[in-house]
This record gives sequence, structure tokens and C-alpha cells, in this order.
Amino acid sequence: MWLEGDVVSAVSLAEAAATARCRRGKQCCSALASLQLALLLTSLRRLDEARHAVRQAAEVGGTPAIGALTALVLARIALCEGRIDEAASLCDTGMVVADDPRYASWASVGNMVRATITMRRGELAAMSHHANQLMEDLLLGRDVLFGRDTFPWDSPAWLVVQITEAEKGWEVAVPLARGLLESESSTRGVLLSEPAAASFLVRILLRADDRETAQRARRAAAVLAAENPGIDAITATALHLEALLEKDLGLLQQASAAACDTWARASANEDIGDLLSESSGDFRDVCARYETAMHCYAEAGSPRDSSRVRSKLRQHDTSMASARFWPSSRIPVLTDTEYAVAELVAGGLTNAEVAGKMFLSRHTVAFHLRKIFQKVGAKSRIELAVMWKQLVGREGLDVAGHY
Repeated sequence: MWLEGDVVSAVSLAEAAATARCRRGKQCCSALASLQLALLLTSLRRLDEARHAVRQAAEVGGTPAIGALTALVLARIALCEGRIDEAASLCDTGMVVADDPRYASWASVGNMVRATITMRRGELAAMSHHANQLMEDLLLGRDVLFGRDTFPWDSPAWLVVQITEAEKGWEVAVPLARGLLESESSTRGVLLSEPAAASFLVRILLRADDRETAQRARRAAAVLAAENPGIDAITATALHLEALLEKDLGLLQQASAAACDTWARASANEDIGDLLSESSGDFRDVCARYETAMHCYAEAGSPRDSSRVRSKLRQHDTSMASARFWPSSRIPVLTDTEYAVAELVAGGLTNAEVAGKMFLSRHTVAFHLRKIFQKVGAKSRIELAVMWKQLVGREGLDVAGHY
């Protein structure tokens, strides 16, 4: 049912399996079924229900192995909620089953969690190691899209593409993204395994001008959403893909509002910022969307993504804001934006007042102010105000940033 896209029936059957009595009297059977149900629900971002299924498993399990597998599933849930450190700790606890042939398939859950954590943190060496582990899972048939085992709702194939893009660049990732979306069944598998990953894959394809494959993914998402109207994660993904193909700001805003986790919300807001920037939209709106994306990525435990958006925000500050809202810097070591912030702060304005005048957020003003202090050697707003006239009156500062 899951592979055919009938998500409601799949959930119903999984729930029945979790409550069925094993004829051989083995308690671990219903515990394992409950944990499988929890993984399925986690992919759909129905996390409260997933936690309930985990509690059911714990009640009937009672063995060290079931305890370890429970930790792996809880790690997956924590990852979706952005609790990265907790996810890592739970994963370490659960991976003690990796060498047990009876639970070999469950090791792929831990590998996925570890790989995602290292990717979000930007830990390149560890990321490469875990990518190899994921590829081994695929090649050994632990992934249903490529092999024969039992975890269709936890396929790591999309994650291999993301790690490849992070390590080697988007151009290298294009053929892999195309391969995942080349057929209706494989596209459906990606959409169900990790709905938020679909927008990432389509974004790469559009960058490579492969609209045909991107359109195919959009159609598959629209069909899946129509067939499963009560599944919010799928609905949000379909909206996001439609918005990317049509460059529709309204649909992107709907996708952001409908997003079922913080990372997906960050992705939609980043795309809104990009679209507004391309269309020369209101400067303040562009920065606000990038700010939202940056902080949502950070909340999701992804400093790597947050850093990327921060770079876009800085570029926007210098390329648009300085040209439109304030004069050129009269102090060589300060950018135009920094000069304007410093001048207003030296004049006694608060960060909020500076933000209002310069069409920036307070977070951005605070960031610039820290840079200003570092460059001119000031330790406080008062000290900056005292030295400001002398700074402006001099021809410049030395390379160390002190006058």
C-alpha cells in the first residue's frame, strides 16, 4: 500500500500489525511492528503518533535489543524536531545492534541519522564516512528502492544525493537527482521517505535546466497529494514543487505555512527570499525571509544551511541596501552598511531604531555592530559614540582596525 501511494491504508495496516497478537507468543513481534509504525509516521511528520507507537513498543518489548531499536527510532524523531545532540546520543545507544544479524536492517536507520547530523553540522570528513555507510546499505539491499528489505518509509537514497551535493557540488549531484526522479514509482518513494527532500532535488534539476524531470516530480507530488488529502507533509511538498516550477510567490508562502517541520519551513522561506531577490522585490521583505530561513535552519540543528543563507543576507546587504539607503563609507575598514549602522548607533539610536531606519532586522544590526566594535577597537556603544567624530575626521584606520 505504501509503495503504491495509498498512505492512509498503509498506516491502517501498520497499526493493525502493531496491535496484532503473535501466534507464536513472541512479544518482540508486536514491539517491532510498533517501531516500524513509528518510522512510517515519522516520515509523514506525525510525530506525536510516532512517539505513542514507540511507547507501545517499550511496553511490550522489555529486551535489550528492543530497547536499542527504540533508541534508534527516538533518534529519528529527535532529528526531525531539530534536537541534534539528543538524536546523536540516542543513535549511539541504539547502534549497539548493528552487529546483530537479526536486526541488520535497523542499522540503516542509525546510519541515516548520523549522516544527516554530520551534513547539517558541516562535518565533511564524518559526512563522507557516513555517506559510504549509506551506499553500503543501498548496495546490500537494505533499501527498498534498490533492494529487497522492509523499510520503504526510511530510504536513505535522497540523503546520498544531498551529501554528494555538499561534498562535490551541485553539478555532480544532478545525475543522482535525475535518477531518483526518473520514474513515477521511484519519485513516489522519495516523496514518501522524506517529503522535504523533494524540493532540494527539484531545485538542483532546475539549476541544471532539466525542467522535464522537475515537471515529472511535480506531477507525481500533485497526484500523491490528491490521493492522500489528509497528509499535511505531502500537501506541503506538492505546493512547494508547484511554486518552484511556476515561480509562484503565493504558493511558496502557502508551502511555508503548511510545512510540517522546521527544516522544511526554512527551505520554503529561503526559496521565497531567492524569488523576491530575482524579481527585485522589496528589500525589507527579502531580508526578512532570509532571516526567517536562517533562524529556522539553526533551530533545525543545521548551522551549515544557516550559514549559507547568512551569506545571501550579507550579499544582499552590500549589493542592494547600501546602494539604496545610505551613503558610501568614509572609513576604509568599514563597509557601507557597517558605516551607516555605526553612525546611527553613535548618534544614540537603539538597535531596533537602527533596524527601522535601515530596513534591516535587529539580528542583522547586532551582527554588524559586533563587526564594527572589532574593526575600530570599541568595547561598547558609548565608547563608539565618544570616538566616532575622531574616526570620521581621520583619513582611515590601520589594517589591525585601531586608530
